[in-house]
Amino acid sequence: MGFNSRHDDLNTLLEPASVAIVGASDNPDKIGGRPIFYMRRHGYAGTIYPINPQRAEVQGERAWPSLDALPATPDLAIVAVAGEQAVQAVDKCAELGVSTAIVISAGFSETGSAGKALQDAMTARARAAGMRIVGPNSQGLANFGNGAIACFSTMFLEVEPADGPVAVISQSGGMSAMIYGLLRQRGIGVRHMHATGNEADVTVSELACAVLRDPQVRMVLLYLESLQDADVLARAAALARERGVPLIAVKSGRSEAGARAAASHTGAMASEDRVVDAYFEHHGILRARDPHELVRWAELSLRGPLPRGPRVVVVSNSGASCVLASDAAVEHGLQITPLADRTQQALTDRLPGYATTTNPIDITAALLSNNGLFGQVLPVIADDPAADMFLIDIPVAGRGYDVETFAADTAEFAAASGKPVAVVAWQENVAATFRARGVAVYADEQQAANAMASLYRLHQWQARDTAPRHDAEQGTPSSFDELSSPSRFLSESQSLALLSDYGLTVADYRCCTDADTAVAAWRTINAPVALKACSAQLPHKSEHGLVALRLNSEHDLREALHRQAQTLKDLNVHDATWIVARMQGGLHECALGMRHDPVFGPVIMIGSGGKYVEAMQDVALLLPPFNTEDVIRKLQGLRIGTLLTGVRGDPPADMEALAEQAVRLGQCALAANGKIASIDINPVLVRAQGQGAIALDALVELSNSSET
Repeated sequence: MGFNSRHDDLNTLLEPASVAIVGASDNPDKIGGRPIFYMRRHGYAGTIYPINPQRAEVQGERAWPSLDALPATPDLAIVAVAGEQAVQAVDKCAELGVSTAIVISAGFSETGSAGKALQDAMTARARAAGMRIVGPNSQGLANFGNGAIACFSTMFLEVEPADGPVAVISQSGGMSAMIYGLLRQRGIGVRHMHATGNEADVTVSELACAVLRDPQVRMVLLYLESLQDADVLARAAALARERGVPLIAVKSGRSEAGARAAASHTGAMASEDRVVDAYFEHHGILRARDPHELVRWAELSLRGPLPRGPRVVVVSNSGASCVLASDAAVEHGLQITPLADRTQQALTDRLPGYATTTNPIDITAALLSNNGLFGQVLPVIADDPAADMFLIDIPVAGRGYDVETFAADTAEFAAASGKPVAVVAWQENVAATFRARGVAVYADEQQAANAMASLYRLHQWQARDTAPRHDAEQGTPSSFDELSSPSRFLSESQSLALLSDYGLTVADYRCCTDADTAVAAWRTINAPVALKACSAQLPHKSEHGLVALRLNSEHDLREALHRQAQTLKDLNVHDATWIVARMQGGLHECALGMRHDPVFGPVIMIGSGGKYVEAMQDVALLLPPFNTEDVIRKLQGLRIGTLLTGVRGDPPADMEALAEQAVRLGQCALAANGKIASIDINPVLVRAQGQGAIALDALVELSNSSET
């Protein structure tokens, strides 16, 4: 996979041969002292250059009065001085040819427009000199694989670091430390913990690409408040997929209030949340709601393979816990399927007569008198067709229970089965015993089922066809450079023609200039028609009474056109023509749409349509390219999805044809390459299965025209 060289050249951030600390302190509890303390403590083998004009030595290292005085140019500089001194230090680093700098100092874009201007100018000078910047307002970067701890986080003193398979990358320093701490509480080692701050230059996405080249990394966890380089994160997702490394993210700013808070924190704008969801799904990035959920998902993923199906087998020593675990699994979209007869017979041979052997399996309080029950039961169910993953629920254990044996048997089973195993144990000592054996443990059934469902979703995304996602043959493309309009909108006839070029099925219509040509068109169509005024100046015709339906006589047609002509005159619209279109019949009114997002590019909308489209809000989003199977999966998750399959005697609708319309709209949007701001197709009339779907009305908004 090829990457832009600018995004590639971050080795000196993660593996610097030498580090200068501008503002170095002899006090390890000061911001300028922590990195030196951490690097010495964790075995950093490179050269440390403390910069402090007041001291000859800092924390046992020779100090230097200035960057100019250094005997060699460092790979990495940490800037831990305030205000104008920070800007001067960054400029001096760039002048000396330092490869990368971490600007810990605050007071830049997070403070407002003046701070952003200062940040932008400083970054531009660094970029011109070829130097990369992390921050400003960054907590720093930490690589525990080599001891390069260019970070001042207190968390490393609170929770002892341990190298491990996880990389944590965050815009927020506080969130990176929290995720690190939660992982360590669960006994999971962290190799990378990086915080990008304001992201004047280096982003979370770029660092995700960088850490994925570390062969020891088996999990990448992200915290994002904004996303300004979606294409780079897409590359990281592709690299993660190639390596089989789960990429899990928290993207804050789900609410309007949260988005405002994120903007004030990082100085960056947030994207519309539904589009973020569609982007993550498109690229196979799991989205957790918060750091706690993020870490719970990570723990289960690290402990074993992804589940290949949605079926869960529950085992507990409590009938009540069996019920709660089953309910939780079903609530999260998983399945509790009865075990095969042969499995049930084998369980009957091992369990007391009052135990339950279907699924869930209640091994009862007999566990207290037979500490080997887990070891006897688990191997029996390992290969049952109902078993894609296992949830072991222990509501009570303690004195009299051999928890060490339970944990050892469970860990052995998890390794042998090759399937995900989660344990529910709320007692801390019980949980710690299982976790010490490398088993994922959760405080309750909801947490366990939620983690299992997330990993099954990731498996589904990773199992998708990775071939180019274009089902339909692309139609004859229009030249988007030649599109023009007196306003930013195309007329309806222009809009329909553009969509027809890309293979969408549109209504049978004629363009007319007066009543005589409208009547002639009606006679040619020889069926009831709709009459619609057509002008780029009037994108919303219905609001002005410029749509007349079910006209089927010359008198009615002329009368409707006369009324519309008078309305157009009152509105001072002189360039109008008319569309005469055959009235269409079908089962359901759906809607298709496209919006060009400034971060993610074209986004396709599909769902319920007609005049209640805004009220229903029953729509799904996809990022092109995609195929018809992708669209149908999305439709099946909507309320209208049930109607499209046929209910109360109605025949099934032609979802395949509707999905193909969406695929072709995605192709059109990609070909437009940003020249179209939005497309609104409503309604799309969906007929019975095998009879197709047809776009009845369309409105294209250009992004390169200005209203006149």
